[in-house]
Amino acid sequence: MGLFGMGGSNHSSGFIEGCYTMHEVPGKKISRALGLIEYTQKGIAGDIPKLSEDIFQGLLAAAKKRGANAVVNVRIMAGSYQEQDSQWEVTYVVAYGDAVILD
Repeated sequence: MGLFGMGGSNHSSGFIEGCYTMHEVPGKKISRALGLIEYTQKGIAGDIPKLSEDIFQGLLAAAKKRGANAVVNVRIMAGSYQEQDSQWEVTYVVAYGDAVILD
């Protein structure tokens, strides 16, 4: 089941090689930690299940730009805010974790 997926015909699932929720990867050694990396996607109201794979792929791509080949301790946070001087509400998801080089 993907991010906020509820199963059934509207379900979402994916496997993102290189993104791990644990602080270590079994069978791999972290040779270098490069620091915290984050990826934010805004304006996604109602589309989170469809975009969950894109969000994690975006996080991994941001880490690779910094020289990492993986992200550990991956977490997500979602929220919304009222756009200034408007009645529109902006939704967002932030994926973040530690960019690392795995051997």
